[in-house]
Amino acid sequence: MAGDERPILIKKVKKVSGGGHHGGAWKVAYADFVTAMMAFFLLMWLINTTTPEQ
Repeated sequence: MAGDERPILIKKVKKVSGGGHHGGAWKVAYADFVTAMMAFFLLMWLINTTTPEQ
């Protein structure tokens, strides 16, 4: 039965975690969007508080 033995195979499984270090581009895009929205609403507020004479 020595010829029927199978070799021992070791399979290494690499776990891929979500994002990690390389998943932060959406944060920059979101920060840019929030900053633009803040500037827009600040502009709208300033236009609303001024009178036509100013």
